[in-house]
Amino acid sequence: MADYADIKSRKVVRFLRWLVENKGVEVTSGGRHNYKVTCIRNGKSFPIPSSHKIINRFVVKAFVDWLVENEICTKEEFDGHI
Repeated sequence: MADYADIKSRKVVRFLRWLVENKGVEVTSGGRHNYKVTCIRNGKSFPIPSSHKIINRFVVKAFVDWLVENEICTKEEFDGHI
């Protein structure tokens, strides 16, 4: 099982742009300093802190698990784009 490290927020923003263009997600402003990533198929969403310069590794791991659980992308695709 791969452990994830802290990631700079600009890398995550680039990855979110790729998801919007190529996969079935929608990214909106989800409140105070958050992005809200919503799966188009089932309507489930995941908040990502956007005001932080570095996103915590636990948030990254939970986001990857959410992506795989909702069949948006695989861990390998995430690792390849980050």
